[in-house]
Amino acid sequence: MFRLFLFIEFPTDIHIQFNCKFTPILLYSFIKLNMKIKVVLLTMATALILSSCTTYDEGPSFTLISAMQRITGTWALEETRVNDTVVDLNDMAAMLGDVDLDSLTGGFQIDPTQISVTKVNLTFEKDGDGNFFFAVSVMSFPFSRTEFITWAFDDEKQNVSITALEETRDYEIVKLTKTELWLRYTETTDGETTTLFMKFEKEDK
Repeated sequence: MFRLFLFIEFPTDIHIQFNCKFTPILLYSFIKLNMKIKVVLLTMATALILSSCTTYDEGPSFTLISAMQRITGTWALEETRVNDTVVDLNDMAAMLGDVDLDSLTGGFQIDPTQISVTKVNLTFEKDGDGNFFFAVSVMSFPFSRTEFITWAFDDEKQNVSITALEETRDYEIVKLTKTELWLRYTETTDGETTTLFMKFEKEDK
């Protein structure tokens, strides 16, 4: 055991002595414990950064929120491009696939040119389910349709596969933040490549 003496000198020549006793074992244990805490914190921080840095072309470059947490929710379609050409929502009726338009109007025959798409939403739920919702206006009468989907990330969370209307498509995730989702789908048929690019904004922010 050793003693550490600390003297404080005042102008009146009064000396106060502090007698602090430390054992070498206690001091060594304190230093060792402090180093262990630093190593643990550093390891945890590194693991957290590596698990959260799933990088997409347009970001984010870093986030503490997992890809699952970010993608879960309802997204509103804000912009669609086909081969770099912007497609207006009103031109999307031809892009809705094999949807039975008569089912939207209770069986009444309608002219597709009279359809105005007013809203398109895509919802991802944590359990891998979700839905595709679109609202249309036919001669000023509103109609809507919801199609249930299933979805899943790939192993690297760089792509998301979406199954709707018994068809599965793999979309590349270009951007995924808390408020923005950009998806790109590329298809080649008879030597001709078509690229569909969609920008979504989160509704339930």
